Amino acid sequence: MRNMAITGNIGKDPQTRHVGNSEVADFTIAVRQNRPDRNGNYGVDWVRCSVFGKRADTIMKYFHKGDNVAVSGQWSVNQWTNQQGEPQFAVELNVNDFDLPQRPRQQRSSNHNNQSESGDPFANSGDSIDITGDDLPF
Repeated sequence: MRNMAITGNIGKDPQTRHVGNSEVADFTIAVRQNRPDRNGNYGVDWVRCSVFGKRADTIMKYFHKGDNVAVSGQWSVNQWTNQQGEPQFAVELNVNDFDLPQRPRQQRSSNHNNQSESGDPFANSGDSIDITGDDLPF
């Protein structure tokens, strides 16, 4: 199998399209090369990523330009000739698994209106329960 796992930054907000009855989320990830060039600069490889089905909804909701993400799946190489007659290629990844991006605390709280001022994500999540120390088994 051609499996690949990468970590990098999303180049621009994901785009959605439909293939048959399935939704597809497409995005690119910039992956830093692990060796510097002669000038000490690290290059970047771009990987095109596609996510199919219900997971595409999750990608559209939580992945944004600049997010640092980890994804894995099956890779392939797409080859074509550009208008100048030059051969081109791109690494493409059919994403099977991904981790949601981690955001700084301040950004997370501004994105989630259901959090209280204290930052408790469960503050407004239902009825309150009155529990005393006598109710706990330890």
